[in-house]
Amino acid sequence: FDICDLGMIPIRVRLETKNSQQKAHLEDARSEMRDRPFIRVIRSLIEIRSGTGGTGITVSFREESVNGEDSLYRIENHSPFPLWIAQDGVLANPHYEKGLFNSEDTEFSSQSESHGDLLAPDEKIAFGLDVPFRQGKYAGRRVAAPEELLTIRVALAPLSTRDGIETMKVIGLSFVGCSVRLKPSNLRSFLGEDLLSEMMNVRVQGVICADGPTRVLKFNLVQRDLSATGVIRNSVRLHASIAQTSKQKLESLLKRELTEAANEVSSLLRQGKIPKNTDMSLFIDTDKPQSEEELVRETDGLINCSYAITACFSGFVISFIDSVPSEIAVVSIKKLDFMAKWDLNRKKDATAAVSIGWLQIDNQCPNAPFPVALSPAMTEEEISDGNTQNQNPFICIGVVFAPRHKSNIMCFKGLTIHPRDVALCTDLAFIMRLQHFLLNLQLHFERSREKDRLHVLDHGQSNTWMFPDLKKMFKKKIGSTTTGLASSKLYFEVLTVLPFNIKLSVASAVALTGAQTALEGPEAGAIHTAVRKGDVLIGDDVTGVLGVKIGGKNRTASAVIRGVFKSILVDSLLRCDGASMNFSGVGLRNHIATTSQLKTYIGHHYLSLLKSNVPALLGSLAAFGNPVGLIRGFGDGVTDFVNEPIKGLKKSVTELDPTHAVTGVARGTGSLARHTVGGIVDSASLLTETFSKNMAVLTLDRKYAQRRDRFKTLPGTSTTFVKGVESGVEKLLRGVAEGVVGVVRAPMRGAEKRGVEGFAKGIGKGLLGLVVKPVIGLSDAATDVMVGVKGALDGDTQRGANKVTQIRPRRAFYGHDRVLRPYQIVDAISAAIMMRTRLAGENYLTHVDMGGRVAILGVKRFLLLGDDGETQLLIRFRNIKFIELRQVPKPDESGMEWGILIFLKNRKHGDIEVITTDNREIGIDLCTKIKQGISLSAAKR
Repeated sequence: FDICDLGMIPIRVRLETKNSQQKAHLEDARSEMRDRPFIRVIRSLIEIRSGTGGTGITVSFREESVNGEDSLYRIENHSPFPLWIAQDGVLANPHYEKGLFNSEDTEFSSQSESHGDLLAPDEKIAFGLDVPFRQGKYAGRRVAAPEELLTIRVALAPLSTRDGIETMKVIGLSFVGCSVRLKPSNLRSFLGEDLLSEMMNVRVQGVICADGPTRVLKFNLVQRDLSATGVIRNSVRLHASIAQTSKQKLESLLKRELTEAANEVSSLLRQGKIPKNTDMSLFIDTDKPQSEEELVRETDGLINCSYAITACFSGFVISFIDSVPSEIAVVSIKKLDFMAKWDLNRKKDATAAVSIGWLQIDNQCPNAPFPVALSPAMTEEEISDGNTQNQNPFICIGVVFAPRHKSNIMCFKGLTIHPRDVALCTDLAFIMRLQHFLLNLQLHFERSREKDRLHVLDHGQSNTWMFPDLKKMFKKKIGSTTTGLASSKLYFEVLTVLPFNIKLSVASAVALTGAQTALEGPEAGAIHTAVRKGDVLIGDDVTGVLGVKIGGKNRTASAVIRGVFKSILVDSLLRCDGASMNFSGVGLRNHIATTSQLKTYIGHHYLSLLKSNVPALLGSLAAFGNPVGLIRGFGDGVTDFVNEPIKGLKKSVTELDPTHAVTGVARGTGSLARHTVGGIVDSASLLTETFSKNMAVLTLDRKYAQRRDRFKTLPGTSTTFVKGVESGVEKLLRGVAEGVVGVVRAPMRGAEKRGVEGFAKGIGKGLLGLVVKPVIGLSDAATDVMVGVKGALDGDTQRGANKVTQIRPRRAFYGHDRVLRPYQIVDAISAAIMMRTRLAGENYLTHVDMGGRVAILGVKRFLLLGDDGETQLLIRFRNIKFIELRQVPKPDESGMEWGILIFLKNRKHGDIEVITTDNREIGIDLCTKIKQGISLSAAKR
């Protein structure tokens, strides 16, 4: 067998015995076989060796018990007839042990080796493969699956004899419920006419059933109902067969044994002790019924009860908040359904099913290139419909637990996982911040577990929860099962993970502004800056999967050159657009493994598939212009060009309307043109964008590169050809202006920091920028024009996007201490607006909606925005002397309105500022919140 084929294979090994010991009476031979078996079954387990990265293989062998207890496959004979068995499909038969009925003067001579192995009545044996591989013309193919090899031939006589061929059946051992029926009436060479007539009503039925992790083939006697027609037909067959075999030479010993078995069957038949062949439950149920005393002792006196639970949740929202505090990510789960059914004593199958309709992870970090990091992949039809209610669930998991087994192995009759295709859009800064959060959370739990206490926040107040003693809680319940589960042995009758696809898009990170760093914290700002510079660390010294080098500076010329090329290399290797990674499913049958072995096997499976997807990842890199996406677009265009006219023609024939055919041709041609032109300009824009990013690094002006990154993330990205041209011209002019201004600005800044040395370096940077920055502006202009063409063709303004929006805006934190409160969407929107005003970088306090205007209060200043979003008033709280609400005349003197009079301390800006409103309640609310801001500002001085 192939040692690289993971799993378990039962193999039979034959031991040499002396022929003289096998010429005794049948009963002596049977007892000898029971006492000293000459066939042993060895279970070979092939698994991945941990710590080798999936390259090391461990092969272990274990001898199974003779009676088949806890073996992989077992055959039981509960009938009075002896059975002969052999592996099916074996061309070169292995050296079978010489028959138990060898005699020099019989047909069962020592030269015959193909009779099969004897299974005596009321005997159980473990079964394994004599030849664990294909033979003949199939020998050069891939190693056969166990389901293909685990088929056996079984008969009521030696397999090579005529009666053995007459009674022979073939059955596979892999599937529960399969059955065969052997006809004792075909033993014409050994039974007399009277016995053959009685055997017409009897069958030896073999049924595949499950005994925990063991597949069992059980043979039992069953009674057959005969009609009048069947009696006449069998009588004709009986006399014809006797006439044909009357001259055959019979083996006396075997004849006597089969005759005794037939007489026993005849007696049982007359007594009515042979069940009907319809009572299949008598044979499939392998667990013996327990007595009431055993059941009470096992369950501590508890009566067996059945339970069923069904839970349906509309959704959950989980927010990830770090210690700053700052919201990093939001996980939203929709349409969560759960169902379970079980009984207390685990004497029947237990079922459980979990379905998640929608799972989405939003990237809440500032300047995120992809607001949605993880979501189900949307097809074009789902995008056009815009309805997510009738879509396939994100993931479905179904589990069927087998009844509790005496081996204490957790047995799964079936485990099916059906994931949906996933769109993963992320950047390295988000990954680093999320990893940092999870590692800190793990450290917090470890520290809390050491103290047996968990510190939590409940509505802003710190509480302490005691860790429950789970071992003490469940000790009485699980009892002796704990010992069995300690080994973590798992048996899967069927384990299925269906295939799925991941659409991966990765963008480069953007450094934070000073205002954003003030709110996110210096550590988050350093992570964004290090990722933007390309200071990524991978290795054993890194805590987690990835790491960054924070605070690194390039002080020498060689270090600067290395830093430039490192930034270019990291950016080129990390930016990909819509890479499609296909992962095939996992299928296991009759598999026993520990938890670690199963994780290793599944991890190796998906790791190997990830390696096979490397060409697709490389072909989707933006540095190469995403050639895989270009080819895929061509393919989609050609497919639509052929299929759309055919669909239109069929519809025209059905509805007798030729316009559908013309419309189909137009749709197909338009799709071909759109995918062709759009794919070309999309690949070209990726190349020019990559060129611009790398040239921006070569300017050695970090602030210029950060301004350029932030400008590209601002709203108003080109969506049409006209807007693309406008944005391109603007960026071209800005590039020229940046180059000219940099010639003067760079030397001055260098002189301020480092004197003459800085002045000289500034001249070099300025001259370099004078040459490079206009080229970058020209490249950005070309990029925007091509993005505009792409947007005009198909309306796709965000490459790699999944057409899914964030579940909600980012959470707001309140006051100087950034207090966490229950989520309010109006505060979240106000805090987001605040970051785009002159209050950016200041902690949010509250807001007041004044109809067409909005008043936003930070911890230091008060801002009033007009209908058009322009700033109408900006005042520091420390400059406010006092505030008053009164009625004031309207500007047109048509009546009175409410006015909030703000008296200032600093007279150069005027003594009083007036904010008017028609609603008295709004005025009172604004006065109260301004006074609150004044008090908080005074308390922090």
